Amino acid sequence: MSTSPLHSFDAALLRWLRDGSQWQALPLAIRLQLRWRSAWATLNRRLSEARVADAAPLAPPLFIVGPWRSGTTVMHELLTAATGWPTPLTWQCMNATAFQLLPAPPARSGVARPMDGLEISALSPQEDEFALLALGVDSAYRGFLSPERLAELAHTLDPAYWSAREAEWLPRFERFMAGVLASASQPGRRLILKSPNHSFRLPALLKRFPEAQVVWMVRDAATVFHSNRKMWQAMFAEHRLTPGAADGLETFLGTALQSCAQVLQQLRAELPPQRWIAVGQAELAADPRATLAHVMRQLSLQPGPDAALEAALARTRQGRIERYEQAVPASAAAGVAALDAAQGT
Repeated sequence: MSTSPLHSFDAALLRWLRDGSQWQALPLAIRLQLRWRSAWATLNRRLSEARVADAAPLAPPLFIVGPWRSGTTVMHELLTAATGWPTPLTWQCMNATAFQLLPAPPARSGVARPMDGLEISALSPQEDEFALLALGVDSAYRGFLSPERLAELAHTLDPAYWSAREAEWLPRFERFMAGVLASASQPGRRLILKSPNHSFRLPALLKRFPEAQVVWMVRDAATVFHSNRKMWQAMFAEHRLTPGAADGLETFLGTALQSCAQVLQQLRAELPPQRWIAVGQAELAADPRATLAHVMRQLSLQPGPDAALEAALARTRQGRIERYEQAVPASAAAGVAALDAAQGT
C-alpha cells in the first residue's frame, strides 16, 4: 500500500471510505491496516484535544483564500515570513491527530511539489486542509482518496453547507488552531491560515471571527481550471486508495469556480478595505516584494524579521509558472466565465 501521509486519519473519514462501493475491492490486509491506523489516529486526536481544552480564546486569524492554483501557497510563504506570525506547518498538518504529542522534527531539506516545483519541508507553512481531512472534517480532498466519489463531494463547494453545519466542523478546527499555537508556545497570537477550501467556508468563518482579515488570490480563470485539472489528477495518482474511474472532475472544478465567484462578490459587497484585499497572482510573481508591501499596508500588518522574508523570497523564486493553450471544456465554461467576471479579469 502507498505510504501517503494522507492514509492516517480519524474514524469519521474511515466511515466515509467504508460507505463507498469500492471499499470491499481493497485487499483485506489494506482494509485492516487502515482500520488500525484510524483507531490510533482517533485516540491521538482525543488526547490532543484534551491538551487544549482550556486554551486561551482564539484571536481573529488572517485567511489566505481564492481558488486552488491561484497563488495561495506563495502568498502563504511570503506573508508568514514577512509578519513572523504563527501558521500550521507541514509536519503538523500531515500529523494532525498526533502532532501535539510529538516533538518537532529537525530542519531538513525539502522536496519539490510536482505541480509547480515549489519546495516544501516539514517546517514549511502548510495548507491546513490536510489537517482537517485527517481530523475527519468533511473536505473536497476526500476525493484524493476515492476519486470515483468526487461527485458526492460537490456539497463541500457550497458555502451554505458549511454555514448550516458549523457545529460539526468548526469546534474541531478551532482545537487544531489552538494546538498549533500551543505547539509554538504562542497562545493568543493571530494565526495565518491558508486553504483554498476555506473560500467555501469563508461566510461561516467570518461569522465566527468577525474581525478576521482576508487575502484573496486572483488568477486568470482558464489558467486556474487547467492547472487544477493537472493538480487533481496528480493527487489522485499519488494518494488514491480505492479503484474506479475519476469521473466528473471537469464539472466539479467548474462548480468550484462558480462558488468562488459567489464568495468573492460577497466579500466585495460586505467587507471594508482594511479587512480584505484581492491580490493578482501575476503581480505577486512579477514583483513579490512590492506586492507584499502593498498587502501589509492595506491590512496594517507589522513586519517581522527581514532575514525570514529574504529566505522566503529565495525559496519561492524556485517555483515554475506553467502556461496553457487548451480550450476550456463546456462542462467548466460557466464556472470560468463567472470567476473572471467576479475578478474583473
